Amino acid sequence: MYYGFDIGGTKIALGVFDSGRQLQWEKRVPTPRDSYDAFLDAVCELVAEADQRFGCKGSVGIGIPGMPETEDGTLYAANVPAASGKPLRADLSARLDRDVRLDNDANCFALSEAWDDEFTQYPLVMGLILGTGVGGGLIFNGKPITGKSYITGEFGHMRLPVDALTMMGLDFPLRRCGCGQHGCIENYLSGRGFCVAVSTLLSSTVAGSRNYCAL
Repeated sequence: MYYGFDIGGTKIALGVFDSGRQLQWEKRVPTPRDSYDAFLDAVCELVAEADQRFGCKGSVGIGIPGMPETEDGTLYAANVPAASGKPLRADLSARLDRDVRLDNDANCFALSEAWDDEFTQYPLVMGLILGTGVGGGLIFNGKPITGKSYITGEFGHMRLPVDALTMMGLDFPLRRCGCGQHGCIENYLSGRGFCVAVSTLLSSTVAGSRNYCAL
């Protein structure tokens, strides 16, 4: 069996697939934000539940935002603060007693679409994600194009033309992004960005994008 994890800033989702790539079971839990141990426990408990349910030791693959493994083996993921800066792949491999594959979530999404029968005819496929953050993945001839710093295809860190608006005398909130830049698309189009925008307009705190939609 194959265990595919989609980990983001708000949820950890597990899908269990058979050899024919058919979904057999799925479950999701909230993403711990403050404790790395709690984060590891959440992933390991889902794997243990799947192992018991299917009576086997499934392989584990994880899609997570950010740079999955830097030169020193640590994860850089601003949207998953509990695990950012930690050797996530190594720690999970040790605790689960199996090899764990880790990659950028947008790359995983784009790759899955590129392998879909509907899109195999296209040499170039791009996938875009709107969630807690904004991500993008670029696939060429069936392989992800990441660049040295995993920024290729990450359109969420393109800057809006806010400087031009400022020069025109228009007031526009220039927010600092977790990547260090100001004015990244992610700060305005993501679920979190929407909440901040609405909070600013209403001078109140909107706890989540669902509350924003309710407004």
